[in-house]
Amino acid sequence: MISFSRIVKEEIVFNDFDQECEKAILCAMIKIIGTLSLNQSGLSLTLRTENAKIASKLHKFLKDLYQPHIEFRVSRKMKLKKNNIYILKVSKAREILEDLHLMEGIGIQSFPDIRFLETDTKKRAYLAGVFLSCGSVNNPDTSNYHLEMSVNEPEYASFIMELMNHYDLNAKMIKRRNKYVVYLKSAEKIGDFLRAIGASQSVMNFEMTRIDRSMANTVNRWNNCDIANEVKAMSASTSQIEDIAYIIDKVGIEILDDKTRTVALLRLDNPELTLNELADAYVQKTGQTISKSGLHHRFKKIKEEAQKIRQMENG
Repeated sequence: MISFSRIVKEEIVFNDFDQECEKAILCAMIKIIGTLSLNQSGLSLTLRTENAKIASKLHKFLKDLYQPHIEFRVSRKMKLKKNNIYILKVSKAREILEDLHLMEGIGIQSFPDIRFLETDTKKRAYLAGVFLSCGSVNNPDTSNYHLEMSVNEPEYASFIMELMNHYDLNAKMIKRRNKYVVYLKSAEKIGDFLRAIGASQSVMNFEMTRIDRSMANTVNRWNNCDIANEVKAMSASTSQIEDIAYIIDKVGIEILDDKTRTVALLRLDNPELTLNELADAYVQKTGQTISKSGLHHRFKKIKEEAQKIRQMENG
């Protein structure tokens, strides 16, 4: 089964971006999944991802913008799920990094240049690049709504959190093992974030699944409540019938006053009725009304009478 994270990422990948947004996405992705190495032919950039469609989109962006030589390889992860890893070895590393203002000595700069975040569209594109690189989101079928993006440096995690909170998302940050995780827990905020990074179809699916789940839970609660009430009513009815039967057996029903006797006989004839239904049956039988609390009072009298007889029996 395809994960919800993968569905979101592949929706983002199929969006169209202008060159400035392509650069903003590349900025984020090179920072998070890029590594630099020196070899005989100079500086080389390597990008790794477990998603073939993301690798293909990266290939397209780089070719459109810089026309580098790209060596495309696939290797297999040996740990855990053994997913494929798609590796892009990219020439013109220095030219690409300098154009993206990511070059710092012979390393990749920690933070993007402000010009790649100067418009709302670029901010959203940058966050889309972060999510494509290191994001995950729970399937909306689960009750535990959770979206997160994990990176290596605390300063960079803080930067991402602040960028997300530019959209009032209330993103938080924690350290988990050797990673720094920026996360959202609110279903509503997760929906807002997915919408912001261009996954509107996934948001619709997310919201529909969430609504369906919420409705199913509500119906279950109603059903459980009804069942609990029925069980409670049956339990009360059984107890009432035992008391009435005991009185009849030991001293006779005549010991009860007229109204209480009528209620007792009605209960014996209708063990399955709720108090409301029993009140209706009382009206039909006698032509007089009785309230729910009136019935409670009669059954209380029956219980007290039965207890009195039991005490006398037990001496």
